[in-house]
Parts: sequence; C-alpha cells; structure tokens
Amino acid sequence: MATGGSMTKRKPRAAEAAKPKPKSVAQVGADEASDIDMASDSDDSQIDDNDDEEMAEPMLAGENASSENTTKTDEHKKGHPGAKPTNAEIMALNETSLLFKSNLFKLQVDELLSETSVAANTKPTRGLDAALKQIRDVLTSLGDVKEMSTDSASNYVRKQSKASGKLAMIPFPDPAPAVGMPISFAFMAPKIVNIVGSYPLGMAAQSHSGFNVDVVVQMPAELFQERDYLNFRYFYKRAFYVAVLLIGLQQHSAISELFDVEFSCLRSDTRLPIVVLRPKSGVKHLGKLGCTVRILPSIAHDTLPLRRLSPERNYVRPSYISNAKEAESDEANLPATPQYSAAILSDALLLTHMKYLFETTEMCPEFPRAATLLRIWIGQRTAAGRKLGSHKLAGSQRLNGFVLTMLLAWLLRCAHSGSSSGPKLSGTMSAYQLFKGVIEFLAVHDFEEAPIQFGAEANMDAFGDNFGAVFVDPTDSLNLLSGVQEWELAELRMEARLTALDISHHVEDRFTRVFLSAALTDVSAKYDHVFRLEVDLSKFLSPKHGAELKPARRLAELEFGHPVAAVQNRIASFLSSALEKHTRLVAVHPCADACFEDGVKAMRRHVFFIGIVADAAEARRLVDLGPNPDAQPLEASRFRAYWGERAELRRFRDGAIRLATVWGAGEMSMEKRAGILPRMVAYLLRRHFSVRAVPEVMQSDDLYVVDNARPNNAKAFGLVTDPLAGSLFCMSTRIAAFTQTIDISADSADQISFEAAVSAFDEFQSEIKKLEDQMPLRVHTLHAVSPGLRYASLVPPKPLSMDQGGDDSFIEPLRVVVEFASSNKWPDDITALHKIKTAFLLRLGESYTALHPESRVELVNRFHGRGAADGLLTGGSSLTLGAHENMDYEGDNCIDIKHVASGLTFRLSMLCNREGELLAKKAADMKLAGLPAHAEAIEMAHRRWTRNHVWRPRHHRQILDLCQRHHPAVSMTIRLLKRWLSRHMLLGQAVGVPEELAELLASHVFTDVSGGLSEPATGYAGFVRCLRLLAEWKWSEDVFAVDFSADSREASDEDGVVANTLAQGIWISSGMPVSAAEMLQKAFADAKEHSKLKDSLRVATEHDPEATWWGTLSPVLTRRLRTLAKASLECIVSCLDTGSDLQLPQVFTTPLNDYDFIIKLHRDVVCRKYEQLPKSAFTTDCVVEAEDSDDDMLEQPEIFKNLLPTMRQSMPGKLPQSKRHANPFHHPGMVGFDPVALYVRDLVNVYGDSMLLFNDVYGGHIIAGLWNPAVTSKPVPFTANILANVLPAPEAKTASSRPMVKYNIEAVVEEMTRLGEGIVDSISVQRS
Repeated sequence: MATGGSMTKRKPRAAEAAKPKPKSVAQVGADEASDIDMASDSDDSQIDDNDDEEMAEPMLAGENASSENTTKTDEHKKGHPGAKPTNAEIMALNETSLLFKSNLFKLQVDELLSETSVAANTKPTRGLDAALKQIRDVLTSLGDVKEMSTDSASNYVRKQSKASGKLAMIPFPDPAPAVGMPISFAFMAPKIVNIVGSYPLGMAAQSHSGFNVDVVVQMPAELFQERDYLNFRYFYKRAFYVAVLLIGLQQHSAISELFDVEFSCLRSDTRLPIVVLRPKSGVKHLGKLGCTVRILPSIAHDTLPLRRLSPERNYVRPSYISNAKEAESDEANLPATPQYSAAILSDALLLTHMKYLFETTEMCPEFPRAATLLRIWIGQRTAAGRKLGSHKLAGSQRLNGFVLTMLLAWLLRCAHSGSSSGPKLSGTMSAYQLFKGVIEFLAVHDFEEAPIQFGAEANMDAFGDNFGAVFVDPTDSLNLLSGVQEWELAELRMEARLTALDISHHVEDRFTRVFLSAALTDVSAKYDHVFRLEVDLSKFLSPKHGAELKPARRLAELEFGHPVAAVQNRIASFLSSALEKHTRLVAVHPCADACFEDGVKAMRRHVFFIGIVADAAEARRLVDLGPNPDAQPLEASRFRAYWGERAELRRFRDGAIRLATVWGAGEMSMEKRAGILPRMVAYLLRRHFSVRAVPEVMQSDDLYVVDNARPNNAKAFGLVTDPLAGSLFCMSTRIAAFTQTIDISADSADQISFEAAVSAFDEFQSEIKKLEDQMPLRVHTLHAVSPGLRYASLVPPKPLSMDQGGDDSFIEPLRVVVEFASSNKWPDDITALHKIKTAFLLRLGESYTALHPESRVELVNRFHGRGAADGLLTGGSSLTLGAHENMDYEGDNCIDIKHVASGLTFRLSMLCNREGELLAKKAADMKLAGLPAHAEAIEMAHRRWTRNHVWRPRHHRQILDLCQRHHPAVSMTIRLLKRWLSRHMLLGQAVGVPEELAELLASHVFTDVSGGLSEPATGYAGFVRCLRLLAEWKWSEDVFAVDFSADSREASDEDGVVANTLAQGIWISSGMPVSAAEMLQKAFADAKEHSKLKDSLRVATEHDPEATWWGTLSPVLTRRLRTLAKASLECIVSCLDTGSDLQLPQVFTTPLNDYDFIIKLHRDVVCRKYEQLPKSAFTTDCVVEAEDSDDDMLEQPEIFKNLLPTMRQSMPGKLPQSKRHANPFHHPGMVGFDPVALYVRDLVNVYGDSMLLFNDVYGGHIIAGLWNPAVTSKPVPFTANILANVLPAPEAKTASSRPMVKYNIEAVVEEMTRLGEGIVDSISVQRS
C-alpha cells in the first residue's frame, strides 16, 4: 500500500461479525461508560480517531493509505443450489494442494490455532476478564501521594510495604539517585487504563510459559517536568510510581487472594520495572490458564518532548555518571545514548502501536491468526523460560512476538526498504500465506545492511549510525530492534532459513519441525560447541565502583539497561568478531537465576551458556590467515589485538605475506583439529577476560603465550590465579576424549590416522590390479568393507611394522572383497565353486608375494584357529536373522596379506556373482521339493552371501562418501556412538546393535536434519542428537529413513523430487527420488499392517526400504536404548549445569544390577583390552569403577611429546612407533583372534534360546546375561527331545501325567564355566 492516501474501513461480513472482535484502544477515563469491559459482548466498539486528542499525534506512517489492497465485499449470495463458487471458495479449495501441499498439514495448523489461541470474552477467559476489571478498579482508585524527596520516598515505600506484610524497595535503575538529588517524587492515580498487546487483538497463544496480558497505566503528566528525560530522572519517577502501584495491589485483599504480586523488568531492562501478577495455583478459572498480567506504566505523547529523543543525542551526562562537578563539554561531542531514548519512547508509544495494529487487523482479517502463528514459531525457538538443568535461561526478551507482528504489519502496509517500497503481502492472503511470507523475508533480509521503516520521514542516517539493526516504527521515532543483539538476529535468520526450506519442500513431518520441535530450544544439542561461563560480574562492572571506571565505558555499559546484558553483548560481539571466519553463529545465553528483577543479585556469580555453530571447513584449519599488515593496517592491528603473540607474520608458498595464527602441525589428528575452535575460545577469554578453562582446554604453549602477554585494556572478571574468577567449561572437548583407547591416546593420535589407512588401501588396490597378467581373470576392483577404511572404527587402524615384530595383542584385519572380471565358466556346483575360489585366492597370494617378498600371506578359513570370527561386522536381531546368523563367519576361505609399506593387514575374500545365483536357485528348488528346513538353511546362506558381498560394500561407499565429501564430523559422531553402545554392552555380538546400524543412526542426523536444526559440525553435537533420536523417536509410528541422496542432489530439483507425496509417518529428506519414497511408503505400510512395528528399532534406506539388511532390534533392546539415552542426556545436561565433568563418565558406564547373571573373564586373556578407555578420559576428581580401574597395569611408558617431530624427521618413510603388546596366548601373528567373541558365539549357539548375552566388544572383561523367562521360569512337561538342561519340579502342579521339569540354572552355570575354561574367572547369578 502506498502512503499518502486514505484508508477506507472494510465493513465486516456476517461471518466475521460472529467472531469476537479485537478490543478498542480508546482511553479508560473517569466516565464508567468509556471503561474497557472485557466481559461485554458488544461488537460496536470501534477505533475513533477523535475520541481523544492524545491519539491524534504522532502521525502514523501509512495512516492515510489508499485502499488498493483492501478486500471488496462479495455480494454473491451463498446457499443457492446453482450458484457458482466464489473466488474465496475456489481459493480455499486450491489452498490445500497448492499452498499447504498436504491436507493433513492444513488440518494440523488449524488445530494448532484452535488449541493455542486465547480470545477475550470467551468462556475459558471469563474469570480473567473479571479479574482485569478488578485490577482496573483498584488502580484507578489509588490515593495520591504528595511530593517528597528521594529519602522520604524510599522510607514511604518501605513503610507502606511493611504494613502489607511484604517488604519492598523502589526498583531504581543503576545508578540509583544520589542522596540530596534535586528531584521530587509524587503519585496520582491513573486516569487511563488500557489493555494492550496480543490479548485484546486476538493474537495471544498458549506456550510453555503461558501467555501475557498487558495492562497499560498512563502516568499523569503533572508528575513530570519538561527535562525529566535527562539523567535517569524519568526512570526514577517511573520506578517510584511502579512501587506505589505494587503496594496498592498487594494491600487489596481481593487482588492478593487471586495473584502473587511482584516486581519484574520489561524486556530485561532495569530502567523499565513493571508489576507482574501471577495467578495462584488454587485460583479457579485463572490457575489453569497460565496467564501473567503485566502492569506497564506509560506516558502520553505530550508529557515529554519526544521529538527531542533522537538516537544521535546524549541524555545521560558523563558528569552525572562520575559525580563530577566540572562543566559539561559540548553536547555534540558527548556519546549518544540511543537505547536510553528508545526506552522512554517505548513507554510513550504503547497505545500508538496498539492503534496501528488494530487498524491492520481491520484491513486484513487473517492478520491475528498469522500473528499467532508467528508467536508460536518464535516461542519454539527462543530460550526464554527454558531450563538447562537447574538454570533457567533468560532468552531473547527484545526479539519477541511483538516485533514479528509489527514486521507482518510492515509487509502488509508499507514495506519501505532502500529503493523498494510498497506492500509485499496482500490483505486477502490466508494466515498461513502471511506466515510463510514473513518467514521467507526473515530468511534473506539483513536488517543491518538494509534498514526498514514504515514511513519515509525517519532520519535513517541517525538510526544507522547508532544502531546495528534498524526497523523504524510507524511514528518514525523508535527503532523496534533497539537492544536486539547481532547474534540474536543472526540466529533468527538461520532459523528462518531452515523453516523456509521445511515449508517449501514436501516433508510430511514439517508441522512438527516448524511448530513443535523441542530440539530447537535444547541448548545442549542445538550448537556444535557449548561452553558454560561462570563469572563474577562485580569484577567486571559494579555500581559501587562506577566512579573508578571511565565515564564513557560506564555509560556504554548502562546503555543496555542491565549489567548482565552489557556483559552478554560484550562477550558475544567480541567472540563473533574474533571468530568471524570460523563460526556461523556465536550465541550467548544468560541465565535468569540472578534475575533481572534484582540488580544486586546480578552482581554476584552469574552463568552464561555460549553456543557456537561452527563452520565445518574453517573451524578445522590449522592456520588461521589474517590480513596483510601493509595492505590492511587497521585490520592487522585488530588481528594482533585479538591474538597477541599468537599472531605471527608468515610468508606462504604463493608469495603472500600475512599475519596468521598456527594451531598445530600438518600431522594433527582429526580429533585434535575438532578441538581447535574450543582452544581459540579459551585463549580469547583468558587473554581478554581472565577466564580460565576448567578442565584446561588449551595446550602448554597456548598458556605460556596468553599469560605472558596480556593486553592493558582487558576487561577482566578477576585475576586468572583467583579461584573465584571466571571459569569456562567446554563439553565438546571433554566428551571427545571417550574415543581414545589405551593404545591410541591423545598424545599418539597424531601418528595414526584414517587418512593413512585409506591411502594404504588405495596403494594396496593398485598393487593387486598389477597382478592381472598372473591371474586367470583380471581383478576388476577391491571393495573395502572394514569400518577402519571408512572413518567409522573406534580408532584408526593400528599399523604394525616388521621392525616391531609385526605382532600385537590383537591384530585387526581390514576386510576387503575382491571382484574379478565376469566369466561364464564358473561351475554350477557350489562345492566346486568354493574350491575354485580358494584356488584363485591362493594364486593371488602367491603372485603378490612374488612381487613383494617382504609381505606375509596366510590362508584363513572357518576351520582354522586364527581369525575365525567375523568380529564386529556381525550383529542384528535373532528375531529377523536367526541366532546362528548373528554369529556369522565367512563360509568360504579368505587370505590375510600383511601390507609391509603401511603395516596393516588386509583380509581378502572373493566375490562371485554366480554363487549368489546358485544359492537362490537351490533354495527355490528345495521349496518346490517340499524341504522347508533345507530351503531355510540355504536361504540363510544366501542372505549371508548377499550381506557380505553386496550390502556391506554398498554401505561402505555411502558412509565413506559422507565422511570424506560432505560431513567430516560424521566420523567422530559414529565413534562416540559406538563407544557409548559398547560401554553399555549393546554393540555387535549376539543381540546388540550391528556396527552398520549404528553408523546409519549417526548418519541420519547429518543427512536428514531433525527438528529444524542445521547439520552438526562436531562429533559432540552429532552424538547428542543421536541420543535424542534414541530417546524420543517413535519407532512404531514413524519410519526411520536415512537419505544418502540428499547431499549429492541438494543443488538440483529434477524428477519431481520436491513434489513427492508420502503418507503420514514418513520422514525423509527432499533429495530422495519419488520412486524410492513410494517404496518406503509401501514397506512401512505393509510392516504396520502385519503388526511388525512393535516398538522395534528399524532403519530403512533408499536401497533397503524394508530395513532387512541389518535387521531390526527387539522391543526389549529398543526400550533399553531409550532408557539409557534419556539417562545419558540427563548426565550431559547436569555437567553443563554444574560446570563439572564428574558425572560425564556415567554416560559411558552401564549399570550391572539390571542383569540376571554376570560372567567375569580373566583380564589377561582379553586380547582387545587395550581398546578400553585410558585414564585420561576420566577427570582426576572422578571415581572410576573397579572394572575400569585396571589401566595402571596396562599403561606403557610414553614418548616425550617434544621428541616426536624429531623422531619422525630422523626416520623418513618409517611407520609411527605405536604401542605394542604381547599376544596373551604366545602365538604371534594371530590376526583377528578374539577369544571373548568366540566364547560368546559358542554360548549363543548352545544357549541362544534361554538367555541373552551382552558384552563390551572393545576389550570388556564382563559378559552380562538375561534369562529368557519363557524358558527358565516356567515348568514344562518332560519330553525326550527337550533341548535344555532341566531338573525335576515335583512342586509344579499339572493335569498331565507327565512329570514336570524346570530349567536347571545351576547346572547351566557350571556348563558355561566349563566351556570357558581358561577364560572365565567367575560367574555370579544375581537373579534366577
């Protein structure tokens, strides 16, 4: 709508007249007829510009706008049988398919609005409306208080509040008025009491913290003088007025019975105290509403000369701040106080803004519903009122639903921004269209680069020079984004982008993502790095010592209205500027515990939570490039100021000379690279704020540099040596330590890497392909299937050189599938085919050793004692794959080749497609011959062949591509998840989670970002989100699909990818083709129809829609995972809450009292014991449990860290000197031999029907078990073919003549002890 015309009011239609209309903002005068009657059912209350002279000015931009966008009354009469559909009806019919793209989503949005909207003059709010009338009557009947001095006013408030039984003080802002200050305080009852805000406009919505009802109390103009806008005089008088209002409400018995009356602060600004009335829990019609009534003092627009409150002028004289007597300098040279003036203007313009929103509601009938959706959306994304442990977060108080509502009004009526002007949205749009338009605007608009205004007369230069982001209100005098910090807008823009993608793409669960996702406010999972910063604010700034600070600095801190907000802005802006290239967002969340209501409490210890969204590529760089000192002297000076002696002048290979900070050498491991950004944060906070990390994040050289060269202008929270000074706790670096092992700790991780293993495999593959002249068939390719070759094993593959003996306690083979060129000469007999495959492998080994005589080749088969187990590549569920298949091993031979150049051992098996065809054909023949048992056995063999030779290579390629090309943090996430699963004895083996399934769970949080969150950039964020999935996912309702095509197709929208239509419950990324999505839909529907979704963990992919590759987990195991994940999340939150890692080991410690029996093994025979956690993973204050405290005997002497570079340089081409351990069975060179895994396999084969076994596959010496109650607890009649060790049960009663027997637990325990002779130390039965 263009400005300059007149706006004609639309006549309400009959359908609209039936709805409750927004209340008028006319004054509540002395005349009872003009009072706002919230209980009235009258609909003739309208805005009248001539009602009150005070509402005539200031002029509203767009007030006289033309009626181009107003809707015309449709004269078509409805109900006629032959009548044509109206335009509105046609739009409604098309809206579902074209706009919502889903009938379900439209219904969900409508239901959300109906359930959360709160309207006045309705039955649920009848008690609230009556209470508001009582509050109005009390406020207008308060007695006057004559003028008095500051001391007299304080004594008066103290005396009156003491009489009411609740001692109160005047909530003066900082600095409080000095004794003897020439100012007088008085009180007169308000003549104008208005209800403003979302409640009378029909925009209020229930949230986790309820909703607010704002009551404006206009302070009489007689209480103020013309120049009260200077030196806090207005705010002092306002504070006294609020104190009298509080006392008057507390002393009224009817109000005190309904509400708890107390002080609070508007927008966390101590200059703007308000009275808050919270309903008592037992009050009928109020306690259930969850509403909060806020009494907001205001002034008329002519009480103070508002035209003088310009953002570029100064209204707080430095001499007043410092109590100096000298004369003031020229006002033009004084620092501006834009937020100070904005605080006064916000009081004066409350009714003006209300009127503007009311007029917008009149021109756009869907405006209130759209505003309600925006309030719900922002409420799900703000941390205000949310809890992190025992801390309640303050959240963003200034970037709220009111700002978004005004933005919607701007898009509807004005939309002036730079060169463009005119409305961007139409008044005929639906609520969802308006909501979508605002979200899309927020996703791309930068309020700093492109300020916006309602009118065209605002001094945008003045606003732009004194504010960061600018959004000028309709009066052209107030910046609606005053006090909003830069990071808050950046986070809002990031959230809007993610929401815009969700509502644009067809994802069936987008309603939950947009409006209901709880992950959006979970600080522990939302950010890549989370820091807990606890500081003593009195060391940073203090009203008591304000004179000691420079007036300019003191004034800048007072501008924010609260000391916590000042420190928050200082830290956020400082870190955002210093880490601009490494981060996408630096958010600083203060806690509300010290609360904004009491400035004295805020000066004590205060906690901030710093959340960082990292740039995945830049945050891992070893060298942070700065500016060229000659070409960019100002930037170079700022860079040196940030980093001090860390900033070095360096010449690079391209000839450039630039400042740079170096954070490690080229061989630094990925784990340490992930810790570079936390090191930077700790360095900056220690250097500039004297904050020390506990436990320490920085390295010794960092500490030396930062402590010996501190800047003179550092704003410290105290001395670093002061134990009460600021402390910093980083969760991401602490939790990453749990991927270490005794063999490969943080000190030796730089020497062993996944990159080296992948390069070694590439080299090995080229060496094998060179043997084509010596083989009957050409080697087509080598398919790696080992987790160590796709960045997914717990630690990188450990190289063992021949100089070290080539031996270790456990030698992990890297499994590889060799594919030869196709041939039609393979035999049709499976036995003959296996023999030819063995001959091929032997010939391959002989040819390889002929070219590489230093290598070692051994033939390994399932009858050979070495390496018979399939290791962690087994797994699944006995419910889908069968118990014997869980402990699968290769049915044919394989060879182990020791690759001397890399020190790794590759285990080669052979892929022959003819074998799969023969197995499938033979299984079909057995079924036709009526031999189901034989057919089932052959089908199981075919499944094993397919899993080993088809599924695993494909899965390997997907995970490797994800880790290498798209998300480096996937590797750390997978490793943390596997460590967590193994420590809880739920990884691999008989009934645990297969490794491949764990990798898919970790990949999901990267390929299909849940809950509107951006993809993680650190292993910590990925791990916490994996735990959230395990704790919250409804497996029986939603299919869990991993879309590996999303990243590779994110830039294209071909084949109707976005237009795919799925049924309820499908949650996939938009990158999956329509055909694959339909297969997922069908498989999910079939499984649900056949009752296969019994809360079983089930992961589907595009190539595995039925989730059969890795099986499904049993409901028992799924519930166990859910319970452990919830408990682990609580421990992580508790660590962030307390700033201590004492509870962190509990995340990786499983309780043993839940199991029926415990098998303890001899530690000496556990070959993989060196894969257990080292002591460094636990803090010195942590008490390690007995089963984890045996690291003393496992630790080996370490090499001095400063000697490692010298050793590597002196031995070029040599393998790193990793730790070695003797084979416990004195048989060197036993590849892949794990006696614990073999023992568990034997127990499953013998007792698989009567027990479930769990153990830590990474060197755990405990095997825990659960009895199957269907077998062990119920007596059964004796039969000759009973497959269990039983004993007579004469006490059991039965109608049969057969004797009853029961499971002989004692004998079975003895059998397990005998079976594990030499391995088992003891077996304890906790429950039988």
